[in-house]
Amino acid sequence: MARHPSDEEIRKLHDVYASSSLDEAAGIYDSWADDYEDHMGGVGYSHPAMVAAMLARHQPAGSAPILDAGAGTGIMAGILGAMGYPTIYGFDISQGMLGLAMAKGFYKDLRTGCLGEPLDYQTDQFAACIASGVFTQGHAPLDGLDELVRVTRPGGHIVFSVARSYLGEVFETKASALERGGKWRRVDATEHYDSTPLSEDTLIAQVYAYSKDLCVMG
Repeated sequence: MARHPSDEEIRKLHDVYASSSLDEAAGIYDSWADDYEDHMGGVGYSHPAMVAAMLARHQPAGSAPILDAGAGTGIMAGILGAMGYPTIYGFDISQGMLGLAMAKGFYKDLRTGCLGEPLDYQTDQFAACIASGVFTQGHAPLDGLDELVRVTRPGGHIVFSVARSYLGEVFETKASALERGGKWRRVDATEHYDSTPLSEDTLIAQVYAYSKDLCVMG
């Protein structure tokens, strides 16, 4: 039987999806940081497991380093480390979230950063990039994918979830433009899934894997 989210959980989710700017979203996440993992775990939040499984399908264990875009409290780094990815970098817009992630000790490097703006990493720096729960309403713009492609090495993968108003034509338009430009190639996608399956609200999402292939770039 589905657990109904608490009033506080509903309010936080509503506020962050309704945020009108990244600064506003960052402030909400700062205030939510201490309770975030309890709240999201309580509603069956499934993006991290889905993204990690997709990465493992296409990027060999031992690949390093991996960039966790929108690292939050560090959920993904804990999963990926246990799955054999030894070196994780991360960034997030929320200082409160980053503080909790840093305390876990999973990351080689953590910093403040924002998808949709230039990232402070070298071109071709990472074996793969992931983004869990980031490309969705009130969060990072899809233009943030351009930078993830830039910082991924040829032969590496970009694996991420897409949800809510971004899913469908909006995402496909952006993804197709990058593919036509020779930036990446789609290699896999999940079926639709409910990213919070223990709540009464249905938040449909998909996870995608793209390859930055040498043949595509050449």
